[in-house]
Amino acid sequence: MSEKTAYFIMFITIPLVWIAAKEISGFPDFLLPPPGMVVEVLWNEYELFLEHTLITLFEALTGYLIANILAISLAITFLYIPWFESLALPWTVVIKNIPFVTIASILIITMGDTPAPKIIIVILVTFFPILANVTKGLQSTDQVLLDRMKTLHANHWQVFCKVRWPSAIPYYIAAHEIAFTGSIIAAIIAEWLFARKGLGFLIVQSMTQYRADRLYAVTLVASLLAVGAYILVKVLERRLSRWQDQTLT
Repeated sequence: MSEKTAYFIMFITIPLVWIAAKEISGFPDFLLPPPGMVVEVLWNEYELFLEHTLITLFEALTGYLIANILAISLAITFLYIPWFESLALPWTVVIKNIPFVTIASILIITMGDTPAPKIIIVILVTFFPILANVTKGLQSTDQVLLDRMKTLHANHWQVFCKVRWPSAIPYYIAAHEIAFTGSIIAAIIAEWLFARKGLGFLIVQSMTQYRADRLYAVTLVASLLAVGAYILVKVLERRLSRWQDQTLT
């Protein structure tokens, strides 16, 4: 079975399972709204959902872009300045293990209800998987290839572009499978903790107003964003894998 067929079956199965759960449980619509009611909410309030979805996407993508730049830069630094990795490792461990709820509280006190705290939370959530994978990839390059480049008198930049980075691509893609979808989840959680805009805010608002139909609609939108992010990573993986094969040959 192809991957496209599997995803098609999944998208067809979800509403069927939803309808079956509705019929079996017997829950009223205000507790478990049917799919048609949720679709109707999305249609009638599409401007509201679009506005908050774009806000969440902006925070997630901005934080994710910054996390990539920082993580890749730091991984390259670790590669060429090994002692710096030993110096930075305790800091990364400490920052990674501070509860994000605590960090979020500090950020909202110091920065207020602005996009900055949410973006920083996204950076903290997505930075470490990228750093760990890229560092591992750059340092796991085949020694035979490095020796070959050395015999060809290649400089550091040529070795990096032709050997080290192509070898690190599988590790980098593996990080994206976790971190890219995690960026959306992190943005929603940050909005859920403190925000007046975004999908996380809509979740809180729907809960306080006992709007199960809107709550399920937000869940559906957030799930589609996460699945879309994962599919995008898989498409990118195929393209980069072809480029890697061409580069290594």
